[in-house]
Amino acid sequence: MSSRRPRRYSEQGLTVIEVLVAMAILASVCLFMSAYLHTIIKRERMKATVREISTLVLSARMQALRREANVVLLIDPVAHDITSWVDSLPLNLIRDPGERVLSYFRLPASVTLRSVSGIVNGPDSVSFDEYQNDATLVDRIVFRADGTLLVPQALNSRPPARPVVYTANVPSMSVNCRVTGCRGVFVADRSDGGPSRNLFRVGVDDFGRTGKPSLLKWLPPEQGGNGGERNFVPPPWKWID
Repeated sequence: MSSRRPRRYSEQGLTVIEVLVAMAILASVCLFMSAYLHTIIKRERMKATVREISTLVLSARMQALRREANVVLLIDPVAHDITSWVDSLPLNLIRDPGERVLSYFRLPASVTLRSVSGIVNGPDSVSFDEYQNDATLVDRIVFRADGTLLVPQALNSRPPARPVVYTANVPSMSVNCRVTGCRGVFVADRSDGGPSRNLFRVGVDDFGRTGKPSLLKWLPPEQGGNGGERNFVPPPWKWID
């Protein structure tokens, strides 16, 4: 009756080649995970910023209702900040001495105010312009005491149109920002590249006169947007990294 000899295992451990291969695999995994985590963190920071802007708009409207007063939210592309205050009578939409600040938010350096056409900090990056026939009153959202929006008069500050057709990519609550522009605060995650970068729009009164804010993301045709339209859509969002 023969007996099997027990299998012998090397007492020398891994060879140099095996160690190098293992290290190369580990380095590749670490590199992939690092890039992936960087992308996720960047997206979350962007979402946090645009949601904060949307919250500031909503808060300004609630302050107007609670105080039964006009509230102005100024988005300054040059100073890169957002300020709100109660605009005392007579209504001039300018923060005068004695008008207390209700909220202040410094925009992170990682985001930029940028229009759909790609111009950074241009006149269409914050399209809430011209009030009381004064073309110098720009870049501000104004809520009346009843919570409704004081409608801006500039051509670039009109409400958006509805998409010609709704699809799986362009669902209900999406908008079509006309070639001539539509009102909104447009925030991008970078200043270079074409207009197809990650671009968000914080709007007010997309359809109707309720003062309700909206938060939508740019969906170019190559990502599924309607041809010939400038679609902004609700989540879930597609990203360009």
